[in-house]
Amino acid sequence: MSCDMSRRQFLSSTLAAAPLVALAVEGAHAAAPGKLPPVCLFSKPLQSMDYKTLAQACKAAGLDGVDLTVRPGGHVEPDRVDTDLPAAVDAMRAEGLEVTMITTKYTDVKGPNVSGVLARAAALGIPFVRVGSHQYDGRGAIAPQVLRFTEELRALAAEAEKAGITLGYHNHSGGANFGGPVWDLCQAIESVNSPRLGSNFDLGHAAVEGAFSMWEINTRRIAPLVKMVAVKDFVWEGSKPAWVPLGEGRVDTARGLALLRESGGFAGPVSIHIEYKTRNTDAVVEDTRRAAALVRDCLAKAGYTA
Repeated sequence: MSCDMSRRQFLSSTLAAAPLVALAVEGAHAAAPGKLPPVCLFSKPLQSMDYKTLAQACKAAGLDGVDLTVRPGGHVEPDRVDTDLPAAVDAMRAEGLEVTMITTKYTDVKGPNVSGVLARAAALGIPFVRVGSHQYDGRGAIAPQVLRFTEELRALAAEAEKAGITLGYHNHSGGANFGGPVWDLCQAIESVNSPRLGSNFDLGHAAVEGAFSMWEINTRRIAPLVKMVAVKDFVWEGSKPAWVPLGEGRVDTARGLALLRESGGFAGPVSIHIEYKTRNTDAVVEDTRRAAALVRDCLAKAGYTA
């Protein structure tokens, strides 16, 4: 009797442990060193530079490329994409760099020259496109708005599939921003279920919204959906965030990158965002140089290898 009981206990404990063993194996696989992501700069703070000067500045800062603004008032106007985007790509490649991604303001397929911009970017070998942001109506119910945003992203993803290029939606902090809570963006991306739509995950904004420790859960949740990453840093000024140079604030960039690698195998571009005021463009380039070195150090700490 006692022998039978011990056998049952043994079988029970073995079966109970099996999922844990499987998880351990999966975790060990996920934690393997990842391919080193390219490091680039979101070009907005160098908006006054022509393409050649921008490329030289990015090279001086030690970057792999640029996250180029292709939007009204940006480095490339959407209606000039056929002439200006090739010129920008040529200027970057002349310095041994790439246009690693472009940033647009597209929230739906009605935006200016959507299909033309996506097709031209894909033809030039640019793999990633950041799309625009949606805002909630504070007076309306949330669920119907999430459905509407999802359908607009679905239509954009269909255009991306035609072009052969990948879109990423950027999460912003703030009460009105779709994607700020992260769960809503995950729900939308998973509903669209297209390999051409994912997250352009901003670790800084995620840290603002998940200030204590929820940002880690949110990062793990969205990690399998992340195509591109944005990095920035902040400090609290009262109840509001103030952006500061990378490494001088509260964002644990190395930890965030490690979570993305371990939980999602992230290997896309990492875009440095400089959202604080600087003295001049030379200061932007110098701050970018320091930020690029810090990002590479964070990538190494996160388990990425060359």
